[in-house]
Amino acid sequence: MELRGDHLDIYQLKIDKAPTMAEIRLTLTESETSDIERPGSIPWIIQGINLEDSQDGLRSDVRRLPHDATATQKAALQEKWLKLAGRITKFHEIADQMMEGIELDWGTVHVDDPRFCMAEADEQAWEVSDEDNSELIDEEIPAEDMIIWMPSSLTHELANVLGLAKLQEEELALRKGQANDCLEKI
Repeated sequence: MELRGDHLDIYQLKIDKAPTMAEIRLTLTESETSDIERPGSIPWIIQGINLEDSQDGLRSDVRRLPHDATATQKAALQEKWLKLAGRITKFHEIADQMMEGIELDWGTVHVDDPRFCMAEADEQAWEVSDEDNSELIDEEIPAEDMIIWMPSSLTHELANVLGLAKLQEEELALRKGQANDCLEKI
């Protein structure tokens, strides 16, 4: 077998691997030192991506929770909710500091896809009431449904106007690394 080793190399795939998120992070962090416009943007964007992943995990945990869940299971889930909500709140506080007064709620309002809400719309059309809707306003949003503001939340045109196009480019590069990492796991 050793005699034919070089001839069997044709079966070894020589594919260039796509850059991982860590490699892209390193490249962007090195280039960030020369760009002082928004220092700390790379770790902040990565934190947002990680928060979105945590939300996905929490959604999965909520779906797997049995209908007859024990108090321990419910308490563990509640702790995850509270921790994630705290992390998201802190993330948005950092975002407010980084954006230096730019209103961040543009493009972050959750809107249900109307294709999936037709039955609800039909039911609500005939239900017109004068009730006080303050209960709906004060309702707390579950951590897995909280909106995480990311540079990609804005349209490209609006990002250009606000001077956030560089952040969108950084996020896109990191998302490509995230996708490459996911594909590598397959």
